[in-house]
Amino acid sequence: MNRIQLYIFILVAPAIIFSIRLIAIEVANLLSVSDYAKQLRWLKKLIGKITGSEIKESEINEELVNILQMLSIMISAGESPMMALRYISQRSVGYLPNLIKQSFSKYESGNNLTQSLEFIASATGSSALRRLTNSIQIAIQRGTPILDVLNNQVQSLNKQINLALLKKSGKSEITLLIPVVFLILPVSISFAIWPSIYGLNQAGL
Repeated sequence: MNRIQLYIFILVAPAIIFSIRLIAIEVANLLSVSDYAKQLRWLKKLIGKITGSEIKESEINEELVNILQMLSIMISAGESPMMALRYISQRSVGYLPNLIKQSFSKYESGNNLTQSLEFIASATGSSALRRLTNSIQIAIQRGTPILDVLNNQVQSLNKQINLALLKKSGKSEITLLIPVVFLILPVSISFAIWPSIYGLNQAGL
């Protein structure tokens, strides 16, 4: 490989890597909405870690809280759950609204609320969505109001998000202490004792 070919390779390599990354992300998205999403979840996670496109469960929970709050408001106003979910998916932007749209296009007009949530839970692998799906299925079987289930899930998710923020803030405080202890404190001590050391050296002690 001569020098010109090496320069061409250096210029083209980032574009090739970026294209491969985009293709891998699209493959992961197709795997998440396929009929074998549960079996191939490990492959989707592997692609997400390699490409850096993995959606964290905390981000999914934050989107889910907003969707459930809007859903509970619309249901309490008299809207049916499926129409409310369709309206939210059309007016919202994010990872979960896109999955809701895909669930509607996959099941067309024959889907119900539990099927849509089951589809989204399988695509994301989220434990919160799995609990929500199971709770709604139990509520439908027992004939209890879905609105109470949604409100309980919102409260539970808010507690999880607040707990995660507290843990993250605690780790951040510990991280901030590292430069203070190993950099700022030694420099401050050096500036404090340097005049004394210099004076002793000048005095010949």
